[in-house]
Amino acid sequence: MTRRALAAILMLALAGCLGGKIPAVELYRLAPQQPPDAAPANGPLLPGSIAIVRYDTPGVYGGRGIVYRVEASEYGVYPTREWAIPLGEMLATLTEDVLRAEPLTTEPAVYNPPSRRTYTYLWRGSVGQFEEVVRDKKVYAAVQLEARLVRLEDNAVLWSAERRAEREVPEATMPAIVNALSSLSAEVLASLVQDARLAAPRFASDTATARP
Repeated sequence: MTRRALAAILMLALAGCLGGKIPAVELYRLAPQQPPDAAPANGPLLPGSIAIVRYDTPGVYGGRGIVYRVEASEYGVYPTREWAIPLGEMLATLTEDVLRAEPLTTEPAVYNPPSRRTYTYLWRGSVGQFEEVVRDKKVYAAVQLEARLVRLEDNAVLWSAERRAEREVPEATMPAIVNALSSLSAEVLASLVQDARLAAPRFASDTATARP
């Protein structure tokens, strides 16, 4: 039985429990954020440009349902609370916003360009955590992202880092949780970009050495 068929059966069963009325699907998206203030850049910007690709969303993060976790290890996915746009796409767009405000390169960073061949670097990211957390009768939002900067001419990983942030959500409503996930995402991405900026002089030198 396919996953879609199983979901349809579950929804029909739920409709029977509710007297034939299927709950409406609630759609959410990450809210645009003002990137946090960053420290002044050390040294010049890297020559070239960055192509940003959709973030990897492994496991439970790959579907449209919003993920929740109870205590340390009990994961679940809301059946009627979904991302309106795939999570990996929203994070890539937010990364583009952060890199526009705090650039790493002399030319713009662009999400999903028509062709990557004209770009110098590739920004790849993946999701480690992105969920509502219920712990000790309190509700939190948690975000953990990993990012890599890849030199396209030889596919070399020049830099990688991982950041995590968590915040209590006293209101404990889904709109408040999504707002917290949005702001945490911007904070984590700004921290990753700042780390890449601090490392830039080193891998700029590596790039110059790699050229014939």
